Amino acid sequence: MKVNALSIARAFVDIAKSLAAEDQGALADAAIHLLVEQGLLKECRTFPALVERVWRKQEGIVPVRLTTTSGNAGPAAQHLLHIIESSLKKSCVLEERADASIVGGLLLSVGDERFDATLRSSLVHLASRLLEPLPLSS
Repeated sequence: MKVNALSIARAFVDIAKSLAAEDQGALADAAIHLLVEQGLLKECRTFPALVERVWRKQEGIVPVRLTTTSGNAGPAAQHLLHIIESSLKKSCVLEERADASIVGGLLLSVGDERFDATLRSSLVHLASRLLEPLPLSS
């Protein structure tokens, strides 16, 4: 079996659940050492995020990412999160991001699904429709 960062992250999560909080630092050091030994030095930087993703998946927590121009949707974000949790009947964790390039609207990612309600995507769609050749009728 080939060792990769994902398999190390899964093993880390399985072991960390049975350890006391003060012992998890030593486990993290051992995991990083194993990554380096396996020639996966580049993955050391993203390993904490990978562990978090694996842990949440095992706990059944769905990641929800809300991208707006400001990165702060205010109370609407919590309302949206409540609606998603009610629909999925699962616990969710919300991450808000800012991206000025979306111009307006929002981009919502729930797990692996992505919903694009941005002004930028609407403008791109409109531009492509306007540039289509007109059909000639006889």
